[in-house]
Amino acid sequence: MSFMSEQGSNQRKWIVPVVAGSVLLVLSLIALFREPVVLDRSTAEGTVQAFLQAIDDNDLETAHDQLSPSLQEECSTADISSAGPYDDFTATLGDIEEFDNETIVHVSLRLGDGSSFDGYGFDPGPYRLELESGTWGITEIAWPYFYFECGV
Repeated sequence: MSFMSEQGSNQRKWIVPVVAGSVLLVLSLIALFREPVVLDRSTAEGTVQAFLQAIDDNDLETAHDQLSPSLQEECSTADISSAGPYDDFTATLGDIEEFDNETIVHVSLRLGDGSSFDGYGFDPGPYRLELESGTWGITEIAWPYFYFECGV
């Protein structure tokens, strides 16, 4: 009788790790295959998302449209183009600091297509945006670094 209770106890020890592993596997699969959240373009974080999505899509006109009017005058789509090509990347929204007419959006980037462990992640620094005439415009660009090309 004593032998049976030890065997039952050993079987129960495996249940917790198996259940925990299964839960982690399911959560990992959900994270891998979920669609990205699309943010409202009328917000500062939505403007940064639209900018980065345009860079990823190689839609330089749309990327340029997300810049503030003063930065649009200093930077052309050719400036954006000259800093490319842009590898596949994913962006993760970080902290958002809101002030009167300025918002700072922190983003973490991971370069690579996500199919292997070859990519690397980094924090490029914040995107600064100002609210002008009811529209958010990027006044300082963290990545890609094309703003060096246009003297900002």
